[in-house]
Amino acid sequence: MFPLIFLVMCCVSYTILGLVVLSRVPTLRLTFLNLFLFLVGAFAGGLGLLFMYGRIFARNQLSDAAFYGIFPILLVGGAAGGALLVWLKTRLVKPRLARPPL
Repeated sequence: MFPLIFLVMCCVSYTILGLVVLSRVPTLRLTFLNLFLFLVGAFAGGLGLLFMYGRIFARNQLSDAAFYGIFPILLVGGAAGGALLVWLKTRLVKPRLARPPL
């Protein structure tokens, strides 16, 4: 039950973070596809940075200071991973030009 609650809380927090980042950064547009890509990148970035954080600071056991550092690491990793994936999408995918009707 706890992993399901954690997943829902991560989805909600990364969605709010994605809405803020995508609406504030002028080069990234707020669309449904960009928000979905932000969520995918946020999960990957958050878990990747959390894994590196755990390898560095929590070797044998998790201290209180290392435990409190998990939450900012998840937010920073999520913001970086999500913004990076949306930025890559805007750089690599060419926008379609509307064709005039025949």
